[in-house]
Amino acid sequence: MKKSALISALSIGVMSISMAFATPQEAVSQVRTSSTEMLNILSKANGSNNASVRKQAENYAMPYFDFERMTALAVGNPWRSASAAQRKDLTEQFKTLLIRTYSGTMLQYKNAKVNVLNNPQVNRGGQEVVVRAEVQQPGKQKVNIDFTTYQSGRKYRAYNVAIEGASLVTVYRNQFGETIRTKGIDGLITDLKAKNSK
Repeated sequence: MKKSALISALSIGVMSISMAFATPQEAVSQVRTSSTEMLNILSKANGSNNASVRKQAENYAMPYFDFERMTALAVGNPWRSASAAQRKDLTEQFKTLLIRTYSGTMLQYKNAKVNVLNNPQVNRGGQEVVVRAEVQQPGKQKVNIDFTTYQSGRKYRAYNVAIEGASLVTVYRNQFGETIRTKGIDGLITDLKAKNSK
């Protein structure tokens, strides 16, 4: 291999490693920026435009979450035996459920202040970064939120969120597990569709 080709190959290899194991502070910076932008969007709500503001906030937030991975973790071991069609349905229904739940509460935080901390926790050899944030609403107690993220392309995507230590994925896994035991995967999909149609 020519020297120039070897240098090029090494350079590409180094760039690939740096993309796969980016600095944790990049995740912190992204969460801080996206939190600020989200609050800017929510601050536009004036009562008459709440629905459109919620939709704008949802559209902004969605690319920063990996709903398929969240669904797989929430379903647990039965995900492995689910068909491709079942996985697709589960992901779509769980995403809808999360967005509807999120939409119903996020306008309550339009006047909140978010403090994204500079002490991320790095797990799995740098492939996972947990970004910690504190949310303070006027007149209410501070809420601690942890975003478990991984790097996907040029952004970090969250696949779990813990509020005061309570993991969203774990909470739903307990619920889904009982449904799957009694009704199977298709029963869970049916239940999720019923909830989302209300």
